[in-house]
Amino acid sequence: MELIIDEEYYGLFLEKDNTGSIIESRALNEGFRKQDKRHITILGGSTKELLEDSLNKLSSEERKKVLEKIKNIFENLKWEFKPKEIYRIKKTGYIDNPNISENRESYINLVEMPDMEVFYQKLNLLLKTNFPVQVPHITLFTKGERENPKWYGIPIPSTEEFNSMNPEKIY
Repeated sequence: MELIIDEEYYGLFLEKDNTGSIIESRALNEGFRKQDKRHITILGGSTKELLEDSLNKLSSEERKKVLEKIKNIFENLKWEFKPKEIYRIKKTGYIDNPNISENRESYINLVEMPDMEVFYQKLNLLLKTNFPVQVPHITLFTKGERENPKWYGIPIPSTEEFNSMNPEKIY
């Protein structure tokens, strides 16, 4: 497992992962694409945008200090996880681009990850914010309408957002 911090998100890349092999033939037969670089997003999507908005209110020196504190919180947690249920989710609308309406579908494996809650508690305390806790999951297979399959993922920044996708439990 490798910790990643980049412009798009904070996450964990999973080097060896056979999660989802139980549904692989079903997903591929339905036209889904296997997510080769499996990862768990810790902070991304709309929450990463809210973080950037908060940081942009700071001086460059304050911003640098806060980013270093966030990095320390991120790097000092264990990030252990245990796979749970597999769901199929769907989202239609303006997902990443306000000018493009699209349909996306994914098979995801929810995971139990206690440090996700801890990370957001510490982050919210540090920034005096109330960011929702990202739904910890591994995206297994994706399907979408955009030309670049990189854009097939579906951000799940909160439990409410997950529930709005009418998740279908598969396994």
